[in-house]
Amino acid sequence: MEKLVYLLQRKPGLSNEDFTNQMLGQVVPAMQRVGARHIDVLVSDLDEAVRAAAPGRIAGPWDNLAGVVQFWLENVDARGVVEPLLAALASRCDGYLVTESVVQPFTRGWADGARRPGVTQFTAHAKPEGVSEADFYYNWQVKHSAISFDLHPLRWSYVRNAVARPLTPGAPPYRAIVSEHFRELRDFTDENRYFGSSEMVQEMYADLPGFCDHSRMVTGPMSEFNFD
Repeated sequence: MEKLVYLLQRKPGLSNEDFTNQMLGQVVPAMQRVGARHIDVLVSDLDEAVRAAAPGRIAGPWDNLAGVVQFWLENVDARGVVEPLLAALASRCDGYLVTESVVQPFTRGWADGARRPGVTQFTAHAKPEGVSEADFYYNWQVKHSAISFDLHPLRWSYVRNAVARPLTPGAPPYRAIVSEHFRELRDFTDENRYFGSSEMVQEMYADLPGFCDHSRMVTGPMSEFNFD
């Protein structure tokens, strides 16, 4: 099976509530009927609360992002029947074929399709110019992934996706797409709960230029819904 990730840009006039209801009630069942499995729906409906408490958690063209849909297909070539379903709820869809690594696994204890407790921090970013492929993967997947447990000690889970190739014309040149989940909103917005020691924070900022292009990054909070 192959994993696909689609970033859905906001459709004028479609509220977060309507987007969520139509996605969960209509689009996901239709995706399942054509073979999509292990579907995760992320909705950017927490902006107001996060901007009030920790505005720095949101960066890049976040206001344009309505949601993200991640799912698995037997064959990426079958995506043609799924993309129109997603496009109906978006002004634009940017799709990527990815390789998933579950760096920090979790056990699901809630009903299929129910909202996962807490908040998901979604991030997508490009590789910095001048950083080699080998250094990019080492700095991101070896060094940063290892220190991230101490950097975010209250993090619940971490799923890391390396982009194999874009699937839609004009998709931003993202190379990394990650989801980090926290059990409570305050674990994400409170600096003392979100970060570990100041030394770890300093190390993280020193490492970022080796794998993350901040000028081509989007990050922010999302509600998460999981379907088998």
